[in-house]
Amino acid sequence: MTTRLLAVALLWLMAAGCAHFSQSASDDSPYLQTHVVRISEEYANINTDLSGKTLAKRGIVLQQSFQVRYKDREFSALLGADYSDVEHGDWVALIEEDGNLQLAISFGNAATELGCVVGDTLYITPLDP
Repeated sequence: MTTRLLAVALLWLMAAGCAHFSQSASDDSPYLQTHVVRISEEYANINTDLSGKTLAKRGIVLQQSFQVRYKDREFSALLGADYSDVEHGDWVALIEEDGNLQLAISFGNAATELGCVVGDTLYITPLDP
């Protein structure tokens, strides 16, 4: 009985600790976490589950650049209205018809360049003004 009670208490503490950690990490973190949900076949554009509304709440709006982190790589992307908003070879971000963020390289292959696959996590943060 004592062992069972101890196990239940430990599980409860772990769950409470994880809930506190995940909430404080999302509230205090400068990064927005997003997941790769699809990679387009033709251009290897990276579609994510991060909404344009969430980006706007963090101050990332049309024609603003922001930082993207994936593993040990970091780069900036411009939130544009069209792929032509950046020079050939530069990173551009678009809000797709579903309202979510897509990352692309103008005349390039984003997922191939980055080395990411569906299910990977990316981290987004605004650049200092």
